[in-house]
Amino acid sequence: MIGQDFHPRQAYRTLRIIFYSLNTGLLIFFIVGVYLNGMAIPDFKDKVDILTIVNVLLLGSIPAGYMISNRKMAAIEPGDPFSRKFEQFQSAMIIRWAMIEGAALFSIVGLILLKDAKQLVIFILCIVVLSLNTITKEKVVRMAKLNREEAKSLDE
Repeated sequence: MIGQDFHPRQAYRTLRIIFYSLNTGLLIFFIVGVYLNGMAIPDFKDKVDILTIVNVLLLGSIPAGYMISNRKMAAIEPGDPFSRKFEQFQSAMIIRWAMIEGAALFSIVGLILLKDAKQLVIFILCIVVLSLNTITKEKVVRMAKLNREEAKSLDE
């Protein structure tokens, strides 16, 4: 996908597939978590468990993922070859998504183990943030600093 045989449209489609696969996996795992809780959304518990504290701390990985990915994208030079720009953009987005996914997965585990709606709130927050990071052609063009020719090749 990346390298000498770089196909922009295929690379773009592959990145979108990665994003939607990640979302689908999280939602399926969430459904499994709800199923294991007797197909019911749990109540909010008064006490704060250690897993909840750890998960709130894990939410800090989301801004960390943004910082790391933003640094990688800032390193993209407009004069770089298209394959290099897309490679850097792709790795930056995967890092960002992985940091969000980590907190989301841990919240589902907390939901299964604790049966506490606080974990559900954390999961929903993660899904919303992840959804805001969907891939569109406009975002790729802007964030990967693509020129007009490179932007057109995403459509071909």
